Amino acid sequence: MNKGIIRQVVAILFCLFLIGCSIREETTGGRRPAVVIDSENVDSGSTDGESVVESTNNNNRGDERSCHQEFDNEDLINLVVITGNRANTSEIPIGSALDDILCDFVGRTFEISNLAAQGNIAFVVSDGEPWRAEVIGQNGRPADLSVSANNDYMLNNRIRNSISHVILPFMDSDHLMAQTEEADLFEALHIASRIIRDMDSDRENHILIVDSGITTAGHIDMREFDILENGVSAEIVNRLSAAGLLPNLSDVAVSFFNIGGGAYPQQVPSGPVEDALKAFWRDIIEATGAQILQMQGRSEGGNPRTVEGGFPFVSNVEFETPEVDFSDLRSEVFSADHLGFIANESEFINEMLSRDILAETARTLTPFLQNNPAHLVYIVGSQAVGPDGLAGGYTLSLERAGRVKDLLVTEFNLPAAQLIAVGAGTTPLSWRNTDEFESGQWRDDLAEQNRVVAVIPSTAEEMVELRSNGLID
Repeated sequence: MNKGIIRQVVAILFCLFLIGCSIREETTGGRRPAVVIDSENVDSGSTDGESVVESTNNNNRGDERSCHQEFDNEDLINLVVITGNRANTSEIPIGSALDDILCDFVGRTFEISNLAAQGNIAFVVSDGEPWRAEVIGQNGRPADLSVSANNDYMLNNRIRNSISHVILPFMDSDHLMAQTEEADLFEALHIASRIIRDMDSDRENHILIVDSGITTAGHIDMREFDILENGVSAEIVNRLSAAGLLPNLSDVAVSFFNIGGGAYPQQVPSGPVEDALKAFWRDIIEATGAQILQMQGRSEGGNPRTVEGGFPFVSNVEFETPEVDFSDLRSEVFSADHLGFIANESEFINEMLSRDILAETARTLTPFLQNNPAHLVYIVGSQAVGPDGLAGGYTLSLERAGRVKDLLVTEFNLPAAQLIAVGAGTTPLSWRNTDEFESGQWRDDLAEQNRVVAVIPSTAEEMVELRSNGLID
């Protein structure tokens, strides 16, 4: 063929290639098109471990969850997850401790052999007629949790992908939405017990419950008794035992999360009611012979699930609000370091950890503020005198107090109007009274004791100091 013709053909092909690149740039904004991870392409054995992966789950919360653990063949387990994705409950917020726990538990179901791994996990939905849910991949087909790779590093990467892009999105998906009205957690435990009996007998057995614990159907209907009544759980355990209705979980470890995680119109349990729910389910679960590993209260910040959102109706359980004596309510003082403030800034190093530190304080303040709308809580930031001996620090102390207030409002739904942020700077107070120059020269360890944030209810004796120092009216 004539060399001139060959050059022209090559030039034409090159131009077509450039046009194609331009079109791709316009349609994808210069980025790679999204790669959908489902059970098939997790298992495909592709060696492109650096691929950018974007989930397309029908609930866009799932694609923000991720898994980072390393996995091996130690401590293999059978796992059944009971989940209460039903009306009048709250979702689990992104970044909660449950994400890491799910990754750890699910990862321990993967048996690794010859650069291949197979996961084994079952789900039960605790609606009015609990049922076993099949794990569905993002392609809408049953997920095969088997993965393989050319080396251990890639195998771990594929296990993490399988959890991050199949299991975690599945937890938030419509495939785990309640199908029938009401909630029957006790029957869900029965189903989990039967599933475990059919799993590998050489492994430890675990049940992970993610449920509000507020149950309205079957053998335990909380509309029919007062959860705060002394002895109510023992009475129900005796009734269930006498009727032979308790499942046998004698070789099962149970972890329970989001207890009390109700959402409007369900009354969100107060601290004492949430504690009563924990005690109730502890008694029920221990009566089955199971070992309880951990029981955690509701995760703050999750979006509510509603009937309007497509979830079947669930009856509201009315909890009595116990009388609370606030005369002994005490102030609390947190060091800036303990709260996790960045040095010389008003931002947290890890807001999730700071939220956990304030959780118990929020729980104590919630009934106080709800029952006393005229009372306030003062959040008082204090600072240390610097090496130059100069006082001040009012701006930073106020900003840090404001950040604590913001966290209490956004994460725990405390009323903003009843929380007052105060910047005390270096003002000497009984909880901020360390001499930074005690040894003759400035010491940071002494100064650290003065970098604090105090949470002071308006009924506390420390109010006298705030007024006498002109920090409040």
